[in-house]
Amino acid sequence: MLIKTEELKKITDNILPAVDTSVATNYTENLELYSQNQSLYVCVTNREYYVKSVLPLGYDEELHATVNATLFLKLISQITTEDIELKTDDKVLYIKGNGSYKLPLIYEDGALLELPKSEIENPTCSMKIGTGILNS
Repeated sequence: MLIKTEELKKITDNILPAVDTSVATNYTENLELYSQNQSLYVCVTNREYYVKSVLPLGYDEELHATVNATLFLKLISQITTEDIELKTDDKVLYIKGNGSYKLPLIYEDGALLELPKSEIENPTCSMKIGTGILNS
């Protein structure tokens, strides 16, 4: 998967404040990437909230990886090439930018870790709010 570096940096900059470093659990220190419906989703959670940022790709390509959030976000912030290539195998997320990097995939009970979404059982109101409003 080939992505414009600036577009990925915008997404990772938006999600960085949502990474909870105060309590280290198997969920809070990880970041999940997956592609679906011609978009790349970048997700983090601390089990009280679930943050998902979407990057439209304009093409279908399969990608699913769960990696250490801090390592991934720091690495992406330091890449200066025009494009970043992301691909996976059974054990590693490969990132190619200024150099070639490997981040180990995180598994739980023999399957790739999927971050749990926060479910609200009795919603009273539902709406979409842009990240610009939340950041302000």
